[in-house]
Amino acid sequence: MKAPSYLIILVTVSLISTLSLGQSTDGTAEKSLEEKVDAILDSIVNPNQPGCTIAAFKAGELVFAKGYGLANLDHDITNTTGTVFRIASVSKHVTAACMLLLEDEGLIDLDADIRDYIPELYDHGHKISIRHLLHHTSGLREYSSLMMMCDIEESDNWEKEEALRMICRQRGLDFVPGERYSYCNSGYFLCSIICERVSGKSLRKFADEMIFKPLKMNQTHFHDESTEVVKKRANGYSPAGQGRYRIDETGLDQVGDGGLYTTVHDFGIWTQALLDDSWKPGLLKRMLSKFSLNDGEELDYRFGIDESSYRGFRTLSHGGAWVGYRSQMWILPDEGWVFLCFANRSNFNPSRVLRRVSEVIAEDLFKDAPAHDWGNRRRGGGEKKEPEFVKDWNPDDFTGLYYSDELQVTWRLVNKAGKLLLIDWDEDNYPLQLTTDGRLMGKPNWLRLRIEKDGTQNVSQLEFGSGVPAGIIFKRYQ
Repeated sequence: MKAPSYLIILVTVSLISTLSLGQSTDGTAEKSLEEKVDAILDSIVNPNQPGCTIAAFKAGELVFAKGYGLANLDHDITNTTGTVFRIASVSKHVTAACMLLLEDEGLIDLDADIRDYIPELYDHGHKISIRHLLHHTSGLREYSSLMMMCDIEESDNWEKEEALRMICRQRGLDFVPGERYSYCNSGYFLCSIICERVSGKSLRKFADEMIFKPLKMNQTHFHDESTEVVKKRANGYSPAGQGRYRIDETGLDQVGDGGLYTTVHDFGIWTQALLDDSWKPGLLKRMLSKFSLNDGEELDYRFGIDESSYRGFRTLSHGGAWVGYRSQMWILPDEGWVFLCFANRSNFNPSRVLRRVSEVIAEDLFKDAPAHDWGNRRRGGGEKKEPEFVKDWNPDDFTGLYYSDELQVTWRLVNKAGKLLLIDWDEDNYPLQLTTDGRLMGKPNWLRLRIEKDGTQNVSQLEFGSGVPAGIIFKRYQ
């Protein structure tokens, strides 16, 4: 009986620490491959700065793996193939897999209203299903954007209960569920809440029992305690100018939308378990099931996975970006290739690096393939109409205090030397101008406010409405 190929990775991993990674045991053919990959990474990663770890697997066998740069600047600890990284949104398809396993146990219905599981969510008058959450078509507001509007930073300590309360306070949707696609971390975070309520186990514990332990992914977990020590972890960093870096990590405990800590070894086991279909037969097929919008348009986004093509090959991929971490998973399922890049600095583009590296590692595959047509993947468009501004207007018509129940935040609008300024919670101020279509617009460009007046034509409230989130009301009370 042939062993599942994900088990081959386990055996291969045990040999890795004894090899100079990227080399074969005789130091010949793989040495040339290592030099080619090094030539790409050496121009991107300074050995004395944060970097990344790269791995490539073919049909379950490790072809290449190597770390570049430092995992920890304080102690000059290098990134290795055993370094543990936070992989941000690449975590999403693991969350999606957990939801399918919950469905297998009869604990959830993917097409049920999420209020069946989280009744405290506001009733928006439209059914939002778990399937909507998984395909980013729920219309729920993006909670990380709401955080920004409340001056909650990515590095702040913000517990999951606070995040849930924030989502439950929202009284509007960005769009009718299923009407369009809009990437939304709120949905995957809510999946973690649903998992906990129906199974009695946190997403971390459920994934550990159902996935990580059975597959012997011993260095992988959903990190739901921000202060927990993680051995062999890479610290996250962001540029601080003049070649220096500062620590950039999160104090948030939410998982589901992200929060997975893992190594390239462990993740190679996971991706291969999906591809060879021997661990949970049919799971990947279900994760790649298609979803169509209300108008019938089919999405490329499956269950936490983008299905697309590159140079004529079908690809399964997802990227991740959160604080000082960047990650990319790139799979060519029909050819059996898996490419991974996990990085610990925010000014790193793992997708671009992985494309270049993959064409070196899988040179024979790509040498006769057609060039990729990047095209324009954005839908809709047309030329943006520049706003027209009112030349003669009175800033005093808008001054006062404005409060949002949904955000529990107050904004001040003041007239300073004839200019209208919005002063936020942090005493930052933003100049506003009145447009001819009755809006207040400022810089940054996301600051656009629709004016609503009462029966006496006095301004009664402002509606924040630029992209997503939209429709957040700030009522004037002074």
